[in-house]
Amino acid sequence: MKDLEFKALPHRIGDLIISSKGEAIAHGYKPDITIRDTHGKLRFIMESEQKTDRKAFLGTFIKAEKYSEDRQESPILIVVMQCFDNTTEQQIANHISPYACWLGKLKNKGLNLKEIFVISDEKYKCSVDADELLDSQAFRERVVRVQTAATDL
Repeated sequence: MKDLEFKALPHRIGDLIISSKGEAIAHGYKPDITIRDTHGKLRFIMESEQKTDRKAFLGTFIKAEKYSEDRQESPILIVVMQCFDNTTEQQIANHISPYACWLGKLKNKGLNLKEIFVISDEKYKCSVDADELLDSQAFRERVVRVQTAATDL
């Protein structure tokens, strides 16, 4: 799905607040959507990827982690992707995982990102249509979770 279509979806966020939609929130960083709670705490960073370029997914992860570390926050990163025969949710999660584990070890305290989810754009649309909140169990059952620590593997 195109970025504009993704940003225009009626994201199911409950009492949370969309705090940015594609605007620069730090030098060189313009995530598709950021969501905060009523106290200003960053809860979610959402990115929509239309490409099969695995480097783009790594860039998405690295930028979200750096921003989270710089701000000392622990959001969940949700990557909404267009699936292709050669690029599935599980493949992308498996691709990101060793880098997440490696970086978490380098930092000695793990990642700032609380969790990383990968979900297809079709599943995400179904979740929106089903009125599932982003932090609900029903939503979590639709995503592929990226393993972020060696103990998770």
